[in-house]
Amino acid sequence: MGKILVIAEHRNGKLSEGTLELCKVAKEIASATGNTPAAAVFAKDDSIAKELAQYIPEVLSAVDAKFEYYTADAYSQAIRAVVEGNDVKGVVIAHSYDGVDFAGKTAMAIGAGIVSGVNKFEAKDGKVIFTRNIFNGKLQEQRSAKTDKFVVTVEKGAWDKEPSGSAGAVNSVAVSVGEVRTKVKEVIETTKGAVDISQAKVIIAGGRGTKDADKYKATVIALAQKLNGEYGASRAVVDAGWTDHARQIGQSGKTVSPDLYIGVGISGAIQHVAGMKSAKCIVAVNKDPEAPIFNIATYGIVGDLFEVVPAMLEELNK
Repeated sequence: MGKILVIAEHRNGKLSEGTLELCKVAKEIASATGNTPAAAVFAKDDSIAKELAQYIPEVLSAVDAKFEYYTADAYSQAIRAVVEGNDVKGVVIAHSYDGVDFAGKTAMAIGAGIVSGVNKFEAKDGKVIFTRNIFNGKLQEQRSAKTDKFVVTVEKGAWDKEPSGSAGAVNSVAVSVGEVRTKVKEVIETTKGAVDISQAKVIIAGGRGTKDADKYKATVIALAQKLNGEYGASRAVVDAGWTDHARQIGQSGKTVSPDLYIGVGISGAIQHVAGMKSAKCIVAVNKDPEAPIFNIATYGIVGDLFEVVPAMLEELNK
């Protein structure tokens, strides 16, 4: 049997929640194709690998100082070495900034076909057929790799996280990483001390309808704080300077999949919806009953947000 291999994503010594979703994907593909699930971790030590072993039966750990910071060169070389030495049939990568960056290089390095932005799959006649959204989610298409191996990037939130409880084995693997042309000199956090909103369970997002920076703070930020959540924004709010780009949700911002998303004064343009449509529960507050966001909302409130949000805060205060 071959392996369906997850490439772990981590930063600052912390494993991303998206990697736990990939573990679920790998297990399902492996079960459907008669292969075994595994994961590869590239890091400066094996602490991440030991943590990941709680979620998947086998973890291949490659330790090298060159993995202290992510670079596409180092990752693609390391993945190639692991694939060649372990009969890997499929490589599963997060559809994140880093994942998209190295997925194409990886596919070329191992001679595999690639499908990006996957949200479903089925095994049929010995092939794995992947489904992904196109045209900003208006249509779906199915694709499969014509090569004997495949590389896929998986949309965040398309699968649930794999629960912990496994007692997987951590096996050290030797990889040879040659020239790394990208040199990371410094990592600057734009929102020091803030939570990455892509990991938040509760998100309150505000749009142009919040009118100005003070009103955005009094409604969106106040409600987020009361619900112990994070606040986000549409591009219009970020462009206006009411909050920073790290809070932007959508095609040109973050992709989020919280348990609860409340959109306040957001019309629901397709560019914004592309970044939050996988939220488990979507609540929309907008005075326009024809606002597109109501088409995907779990619950919709047609009303003036400057009346609705204060009412919510009043009830929460009780």
